Amino acid sequence: MAIHGDLFSYPLPEFLQWLDSSRKTGTLQLSWEAGERKLFLLSGQVGATASEGLRGRVARLLSLPKLAAGTRVLAAFDELARTPDVDAAFDAHGVQARWVRDLGREELFAAMTDLTIAGQGTFHWTEDADRTGEDWVPSDMSIRELLFESLRWVDEQGDVDKALPIDALSVKALSPPSPSQPLMHRIILALTTTPQNLGRLRLSMGVSRSSVTRRVHELLRAKLVEVDGAPQVEADPVAEMLEKGAVLMREGQYDAAGIVCASLLASDPADRRVREFARLVQREHVAALYADLPPLVVPQLIQAPHAMVMLKPEERQIAGLVSGTWDVSTLVLASPARELETLKTLAKLHRMGLLQLTLPR
Repeated sequence: MAIHGDLFSYPLPEFLQWLDSSRKTGTLQLSWEAGERKLFLLSGQVGATASEGLRGRVARLLSLPKLAAGTRVLAAFDELARTPDVDAAFDAHGVQARWVRDLGREELFAAMTDLTIAGQGTFHWTEDADRTGEDWVPSDMSIRELLFESLRWVDEQGDVDKALPIDALSVKALSPPSPSQPLMHRIILALTTTPQNLGRLRLSMGVSRSSVTRRVHELLRAKLVEVDGAPQVEADPVAEMLEKGAVLMREGQYDAAGIVCASLLASDPADRRVREFARLVQREHVAALYADLPPLVVPQLIQAPHAMVMLKPEERQIAGLVSGTWDVSTLVLASPARELETLKTLAKLHRMGLLQLTLPR
């Protein structure tokens, strides 16, 4: 099945939501005045992205701050034609695959932000996910995360443009890059040890203005760079907490990310960024739990009275529904608790050795 359309009639965020809810597999091609980009999806996950010259840009971004030789990066990309294992391909050439994924994600966030703000362009969807012959880079994230991050960028773009309105502003690093910093921060700090014109910095990096200005704005907010002529930028505690929460979520620490969400919602429940992030964390947590507890698997309760007394009353209530005939999806529907809480309880019972999982016949 193929679908064509324009992003004025069918806004990009809505189309991405449809792809996510449908758990689609295929290729989404986006075309606008800035060029063309392809997203390769597998069951709602953005496995890779492609655009003309993308691999060369990634190699350049890693070579400019001397994180990796450009020739090694390109050789690792060539290796992908011979092996489907991304990590092995880059490890073989001494390049960290996570850096490449980070830059692939950065390209996507910036492109989706630009397209959402512009509200123009066209899309073409096909269920053919073949990447052969494409200049693709791994990105490995869910559509939900892509949608959340790009909308957060859109919401915060006004503050970025207000602080960095023109490309003639000069950027200078106030501290050296550190391995603990996000990759784009490290690259920018390495390139601005001597003052750099913002426009020249963007052109040398070969990435979009929205990407460079956002990252410079983050560094400015953290007082890691100075920008001549830029107004004083105050720290945005919500943005900082959201960034920390996003890191926790990517690391699979969903409960910790949920705590961040709860505190942010308590302080400002009207903030769209916070509400969207809370939904994202819940959906990602549910998806991760279903990966360990597939919907059609049938749990069987192992009787252990001494262990059952350690459960909370609501957990014992869910455990009482486990009959050995209902699968996980039926238990979720029958449970008085929310889907997430039910799955968390089933996962806890499994970790405690109180559940045996059997595949349906």
